[in-house]
Amino acid sequence: TGYMGRVAIYEVMPISEKISKLIIEKAAASEIQKLAMEEGMLTMKQDGYVKVLEGVTTMDEVVRVAQY
Repeated sequence: TGYMGRVAIYEVMPISEKISKLIIEKAAASEIQKLAMEEGMLTMKQDGYVKVLEGVTTMDEVVRVAQY
């Protein structure tokens, strides 16, 4: 029983035209993040939670490495 090896959890924000426009306009990071999440971006914690549900890692590990 247990886990073997390492698995990464990711936070990737694809830059759409709308996000690009916000970046150019120097919008607040929170505004950019909000739009990215509306467009389907997962935060690092959310990706970790998905991996917990898949049985790849534990909740303790996700909380340990994604502390924001």
